[in-house]
Amino acid sequence: MKVGIIGVGNIGEALLRGVLRARVFSPEDLLISDIDVAKVEKIKNELGVVVCRSNDELASRADVIVIAVKPHDVANVLRDIAAAAEGKTIISVAAGVSTASIEAALKGGGVETPRVVRVMPNIACVVGAAASVVCKGAYADERDENVAKQIFGAVGSVLTADEKDMDVITGLSGSGIAFLAIAIEALADGAVHEGLPRSIAVRLAAQVAEGAAKMIISGKRPAEVKELITSPGGTTIAGIRALEEKCVRAAFMDAVIEATRRAKEIARLLETLLPSKGQEEV
Repeated sequence: MKVGIIGVGNIGEALLRGVLRARVFSPEDLLISDIDVAKVEKIKNELGVVVCRSNDELASRADVIVIAVKPHDVANVLRDIAAAAEGKTIISVAAGVSTASIEAALKGGGVETPRVVRVMPNIACVVGAAASVVCKGAYADERDENVAKQIFGAVGSVLTADEKDMDVITGLSGSGIAFLAIAIEALADGAVHEGLPRSIAVRLAAQVAEGAAKMIISGKRPAEVKELITSPGGTTIAGIRALEEKCVRAAFMDAVIEATRRAKEIARLLETLLPSKGQEEV
């Protein structure tokens, strides 16, 4: 199986390195294309992957085509690959671009049964700790979904969801990394205020966040984690009272809600660049 990645920015390059590190694919089975010629040559020289001169060349040679470009560039990429996309798995990581829109665009280019899978990864894929969510389109089957899971499993964990939930997932998983980075920075700043060297404070705050996350992923509810370390009259309850007074819980909820609202807004704007399902049926 040959996998082609169109766009080797942060996500595309992280996927490339991840599947090679996990030995999911060998370098000769990985094809890349990007408008940045210097970058693809650098990656080729470092990793030994195959560089294609154009998106249509990549599409003709690959069995799986990963679209890892900015959302507003998706329409152009789909025009490039449509002639060679029939029978191939098309995986898009473009936020806000629905599977239905991609299917409609490919159908407009002559693809009868576009097998589209949409994936929402997050930036933690660059360190192999992404939380990616997969949803398959109307023509994709279990094999297509499994290929996507295999690729994105090389850079973190993978969940499945319905298309209708992808905007919320964008607001939580895609944007949430930034929200937690702010929380970690704030925890470290508090410790610096109290005299702890910043280098120690930042490392400790990050490891505290990692520890809490691992306990919850292992099966403990967030409330259980809190209760385990909240002694009567102790330090933790004093800190929690301060957080509640500042409405920190509500602020984090609002951050996800606002990020989701913006994701839905962007998705509506992107629908003007690609034909919708309804337009295709007309």
